[in-house]
Amino acid sequence: MIKKAVILFFLFISFFSSRAGIKDSVRYYIKNKYPELIGGLSGRKTIIGSHYTSVSGVAIGADYGGKVKFLGGVYGLSSPLVERKIINAYTPSQNTVDEISQFWYFGFTGAYTFFKDKRWTLEIPVRVGFGTANIEQHDTGKRKLLITENNSFIMPLESGISAQYKIAWWIGLSGGLGSRIVLGKSTSQKFSGTYYNVGIDIYFSEIYFHIRDDLKKNPSKKTEH
Repeated sequence: MIKKAVILFFLFISFFSSRAGIKDSVRYYIKNKYPELIGGLSGRKTIIGSHYTSVSGVAIGADYGGKVKFLGGVYGLSSPLVERKIINAYTPSQNTVDEISQFWYFGFTGAYTFFKDKRWTLEIPVRVGFGTANIEQHDTGKRKLLITENNSFIMPLESGISAQYKIAWWIGLSGGLGSRIVLGKSTSQKFSGTYYNVGIDIYFSEIYFHIRDDLKKNPSKKTEH
């Protein structure tokens, strides 16, 4: 299942990267548009197996003409996954443990806007990450003694589709849906899953430029109280 998903993921990336029109567009905007600083906090709901949790992060990057974006950030599970598991089942050494799992990674994101009008913006983000997964097994007793610990390198790959709807010049709605595939040891592949996000966007740059232009047109407002 994971191998098929990885193949589909790379076919998806190859399809878009091979389109001459997209490559030319990306090249044009990087070369001719002045980059604007973007970034901030992010939160994405995610479903990992039967668990419903979230991935949080902070990122900073550049936006080229509202068409191409590049960001780098740090991401991780907002809270560890806790599962009660049976190990060595149906053997004399059968035991019940609490398995606590967590991961974090550095993520590098590229996003391409393929549709934009006065209200709607649709883009495709692709993120490649490098980080660490930690899986611990603890005794179920009151002392929660550590039995085993496994740290491993992981490489998360994420892609999907994001949408923004501008309600007014200063505020909008945003949402996204995608999939995360985690490459690494077989124990780390459990972190693969689906993610989505829904939120409100405040366009602070638009607010700043609106106030600046308004003050230029009406200098007297600077002295009003």
